[in-house]
Amino acid sequence: MRYHLVKLFFTCVFLFFLKPFSFAQTNRLDILRKVFNNARSTEEKKQAVLSICDQFTSLSADSLQRYVEIGQQLFSKESKGYLQMLNYLSISLYKAGKITEGLALGDSLIQHAVDTKNIDSVGLEIMSIHCGGLVRNGQSKEAIQQAFNMLQYAEPVKDSLGIVKAYTLLGWANMELEQYPTAIKWLNKATLYCQKNPGLISKACVVYANNASSYNNIGKADSAFYFIQLALDCSRQNENLVCLANSLNIRADMFINKKDYAGAEKDMKEALDVRQLIGEPIMIISDMAQLSMFYASTGQTVKGIDLAKKGIGLAQNINNINKLIFLYSALGENYHKSNQLDEYNATLKNIIRLKDSLYKKNSSDAIAEMEAKYNLQKQQNIIITQNYALTRSRYLSIGSSLLFLLGLLLIWALYRNYRLSQKRKMEFAVAEQKLLSNKAVELARESERKRIAADLHDNLGSYAAAITANVKYLREKQGTEDDVIMAQLDTNAQSMVTQLSDTIWVLKNEYLPFTGLADRFKLWMLKLMQNYPHIKYNYNENIVKDIEFTPGRILHIFLMLKECVNNAVKHSNCTELKIDFFSNDTWRIGIEDNGRGFESTYISKGSGIDNIKNRASESGWIVEWQ
Repeated sequence: MRYHLVKLFFTCVFLFFLKPFSFAQTNRLDILRKVFNNARSTEEKKQAVLSICDQFTSLSADSLQRYVEIGQQLFSKESKGYLQMLNYLSISLYKAGKITEGLALGDSLIQHAVDTKNIDSVGLEIMSIHCGGLVRNGQSKEAIQQAFNMLQYAEPVKDSLGIVKAYTLLGWANMELEQYPTAIKWLNKATLYCQKNPGLISKACVVYANNASSYNNIGKADSAFYFIQLALDCSRQNENLVCLANSLNIRADMFINKKDYAGAEKDMKEALDVRQLIGEPIMIISDMAQLSMFYASTGQTVKGIDLAKKGIGLAQNINNINKLIFLYSALGENYHKSNQLDEYNATLKNIIRLKDSLYKKNSSDAIAEMEAKYNLQKQQNIIITQNYALTRSRYLSIGSSLLFLLGLLLIWALYRNYRLSQKRKMEFAVAEQKLLSNKAVELARESERKRIAADLHDNLGSYAAAITANVKYLREKQGTEDDVIMAQLDTNAQSMVTQLSDTIWVLKNEYLPFTGLADRFKLWMLKLMQNYPHIKYNYNENIVKDIEFTPGRILHIFLMLKECVNNAVKHSNCTELKIDFFSNDTWRIGIEDNGRGFESTYISKGSGIDNIKNRASESGWIVEWQ
């Protein structure tokens, strides 16, 4: 199983394995605290408190909350300073693991800013922090919508910091959804923006680190090492402890890919030391999962299992699905390495359940729709701006209020006529689409009937035949073996129920990813091969880019694979079986055995092989027998 990366930045959790401390985390914080302690006037104290709170990435939750309380006493409730203190309070809640409370406070702050039309730099910062909270809580779809809203406010007024943060958040949220090419697109935009604005270079630490993580996930090691070095240098120079710890963990993963285990261990230990300085332990959950995976890869599975279970307990307390998937993956890898197959089986089921839950919350179609809406809104804003400039120029040139009003009236008439024309075109398009949809439904009914008949053969036919044979045997022979036969009947009946469960799993989702198919097939293979101990099987995955399928198409693939594997283990007399899953811009699945094979003329015979050919033809795929 591939070594996962730490990808969440500026997150929070319950304290664990941390020692209390009373010293400053960075030189900058030490200086700012001295400035605050030596301040004589109220205004000096206000400015010092704001500066200290702005270093929240290097403060513990308790320290940040303490300065927030001081700031609330210094600022009046009507001031922007008080609003900033409330925003920092939401950050301290995230750091303390109280994500739900932090999101609720962020919602009220955003609503207040919108109601008072106060979406300036402070309002954008509030939206940025709230957006980060959504990603931490596994609500990446909502976070993407929030980031697009930020751009709609920041771009017209050319707020550079707000634009960079929006780009960074869009990259982060897409990275959490494993949409790495999209994430890299937004992160590169943020990088270019920082390079064009030297004052923003200090804000680029997270951009560099996320870019490194994304490139590493798609196998571009050179780009990943380039960006991670930028992230480490930027983090140390600007004393950004959170980004420093995250960058060290990302580089540790890269070292592991290069089999430099000493370098990886050194980076992970330094990252844990930095976490202890910060007091921000949701990242410790990520570190625990990463370290557990490291133990699995180095054969220390007892330590790995114990560490992963502790992390799962912490992640369940804050109901963080992303972290639970990460931890269960680490736990499963340790079980797999230690040959604890029953525990590995149960862990795979938990991963599938969690991925299904997360996928429902973050449909890629919904995300694409939001991006399209944003682009449309952006174009509309450009048109509105251009119309305003044109109207103003016309007003100045004509110099007459009467002519200006007549011009506006003419524009209104043209616009109204245009809208009516567009409405008629839309009504015509809708009517035409409805007619095409009705025809498609009629054709689909007949196709669906044939497909269900094939599914019944592939899913339940073999088990029904087995149960029939068992019953016949019982009638012919009574004796001590009856219990064994009855147990076999029970097993076959359970297998039929399992196949129905697989079909329901497919049909209840609107779209299913290639990784979901791989996980489900891996679980099915684990159960099946327990009945064939004499066959050695090797299961490989190389999924660089995830691909989505409709329920019908992914069920076709699932049933074709099962038919091929069943044929191999039952008829080929093989002793080895190899299965490969691959996807990038295209996808491929290979099943290979070392059995006796069969004549090419036999391919056209039998319902099973016919069904495989029909399924492939219906979906536009190529099936090849060698």
